[in-house]
Amino acid sequence: MPDSLSMKQQQRRPFIAHSDGNGGGASTTSSPLGSPHMEHIELDTLNVRPEAHKEGDDSDMAKYPLSGNGSEAVLDDDSTAVEDAFQEHYVKIEYDGGSGFSLKKLWRFVGPGLLVSQALLDPGNIESDISQADTSGYKLLWLLLVAHIICIFVQSLAARLGVITGRHLAQHIRLQYPRPFATVMWLLSELAIIGADIQEVIGTATALHILTSMPIWAGVVITAVDSFLFLYVQRLGVRVTELVFGLMVTILAVCFWVEMIMIKPDAKELIKGMVIPRIPQGSIVQAVGIIGCVLMPHNLYLHSALVGSRKLDRRPEARVGAIREAMRYFRIETSISLMYAYLINMAVVVVFCKAFDVLRASGTPYVASLADGATVLSTVLGRGSKYVYAVGLLAIGQSTTMSGTLAGQYVTEGFWNMAVKPWQRVLITRGVSLVPALIVALSASSHMDLLSEIINVIQAVVLSFTIIPLLKLQATVEVVGPEFVFGRVARGAAATLTLAIVALNAYMVVSVIPLYSPGMYVAMVAVLLVYLGVLAYTALFPLRCKWRQQAWIDRAPSYIRLLFARRSVSGYTPPPDVSSPIEPEGGDTHIPDFR
Repeated sequence: MPDSLSMKQQQRRPFIAHSDGNGGGASTTSSPLGSPHMEHIELDTLNVRPEAHKEGDDSDMAKYPLSGNGSEAVLDDDSTAVEDAFQEHYVKIEYDGGSGFSLKKLWRFVGPGLLVSQALLDPGNIESDISQADTSGYKLLWLLLVAHIICIFVQSLAARLGVITGRHLAQHIRLQYPRPFATVMWLLSELAIIGADIQEVIGTATALHILTSMPIWAGVVITAVDSFLFLYVQRLGVRVTELVFGLMVTILAVCFWVEMIMIKPDAKELIKGMVIPRIPQGSIVQAVGIIGCVLMPHNLYLHSALVGSRKLDRRPEARVGAIREAMRYFRIETSISLMYAYLINMAVVVVFCKAFDVLRASGTPYVASLADGATVLSTVLGRGSKYVYAVGLLAIGQSTTMSGTLAGQYVTEGFWNMAVKPWQRVLITRGVSLVPALIVALSASSHMDLLSEIINVIQAVVLSFTIIPLLKLQATVEVVGPEFVFGRVARGAAATLTLAIVALNAYMVVSVIPLYSPGMYVAMVAVLLVYLGVLAYTALFPLRCKWRQQAWIDRAPSYIRLLFARRSVSGYTPPPDVSSPIEPEGGDTHIPDFR
C-alpha cells in the first residue's frame, strides 16, 4: 500500500462505518428509539494517517479497516477532524458532558442561522421595506420585530428536527406521506424557490444597472453566469462558505447603517414605531405581507439540512446530552442571526422613511420601488449614496441567489432521494429553479410590483403546507423519540402558531382576488375551501410511522381510506418502519454537501 493517499484517491467518496457491538471500532448513530444505523463518513473531512497501515504496524490506526480496494482507510467516529476548521466539510462538535455556556463552542455552531437570515434580506424583502416606509412610515416597525421573533421560533423548530433525527424536512415528508402528496409538495416548494430566485436575480441585475448603467436584461444574464462561478466557494468547506455568506450580509448592514447615520432619522418616531402596536388605516394587507415576507417555506428545508454540517457525538451514552446541547446553541445562534437581520431591515425602513418625508416636504415626486430607491437616496443624500445602496443590493442579491441554490438542492435531494455528484446536483437545481426564473425575469422585469405580489402569495400558500408537517413530525414520538417529543404546552403553542399563520396566509390569498362580480365571490369561496381542505388533509393524515397502529382512518369507508393511501384493514401490510433515521435507499444522507 502506498505511504500516502493521492488527491484523486481522496475525492469525496462515501464510506460506511460499522459498529462492532462492543463500543470499539466504528461507532454508530442511534435512532430516537435506540436502533443503530450505518453512518457515512467522508475521507476528505478527516485527518487520515495512511502510513499507520503499513504492514506490521500495531497502532490504533492500523486497526482501522480498509475499503474494498485496500487503498483507503475507513475511520471510526473517534477519529480526529482536520485541524484547520476552515478546510472542513463538517464541523465536529465534541460533547463535554453538558458544561456551562461557552463562547468558543457557540462559535462552532455559528453559520446555519447566517445562511438562513439572508432570505429575510433578499431584494424582495428590501422592496417590501421600501413600500412599508412609503405607506406606513415608522408605524409597522413593531410588527416587523414580531415577525422576526416568530421566525426565530419557527426556524429553531426546523433546526431542532434536523438535529434530533439526522434527516431534514424534505426527507421526512417523502418518507412519511404518500408519494403523490410528496410530489405535489415538491412542486410547490420548487415554485416558491423559483419565485425567490426571480426577485433575487432582478435585484442583482438592478444593482448592476445602477453601478454600470447596463440594461436589466444584461444584468440578469450576468447574474446567471456568475452564480455558477460563485458555487466554487462550496468546495472550500463549510466554514469558508459560511464566512463568505456572513461577509455579504455584513456588507449590506454596513451600507444601510451608514446611510441611516447620514440621513439622521427621527429617533422619537423610531422608538415609538418599535414599541407601540398600531396598524394605520388601509395597511392591513401591508401588515400581513410583512409577516409573509419574513416567513419563507424554503428556509425551513434549508435550516433543517444545514444543521447537519455539525457532526455531533451520537454514541448511546452521550446522544441525548449532545443533541440537547446542540439545540440550545442553535437556538442562540438563530436568535442572534435573525435579530441581526431585523436591525438591517429596520435600517432600510428608517432610511427610506426619512427620505420620503424630505421629498414630500419639498414637493418632489418619487416612486417607492427597488429600482428607484437609488434615485430617491441620491436626491436626498447626494450622488454617492446610490452607489452605497447598489453595493449592498448587489452583495445580498448575489448571496441569496446562492442560498436559494442550496435550498433547491436539499429539496430536490430530499423529495427524490437523489444520489448524484455535487456538480450534477447544482446543474439540476439551476435547471429547475434559475432557468425559469430567468425566463420570467426577462419578460416581467418592468412589472416587478405585480410580480412580487404574486410571488408573496405563492410563498404564503406553500408556507402553510410546509409548517404543518414540521410541527406534526415533532409531536410524533415515533419520529423524534420520547426524549424530544412535544409536551402539552409545546403542542398547544405549535397549534396556535399554525392556526395564526394559516389564517394570515388565507387572508393574503383572498385579498388578491378582485371581487368585481358575484362570480369572483364564488371563485374566492372555492379557492378558500380547496386551500383549507388540503391543509386539513396535511394535518389529519396519519404518518407512515404510525401505520403499524390501527388509526381511526382504518375504520373509515373504503373511499376515505383510498384517499389517505390506506388499504382495507384485512390483508393490510404495513410499510417498513421509517421512524428511525436508518440509511435511506440510494445512499441518501442528511449531511449537507458544501463541495
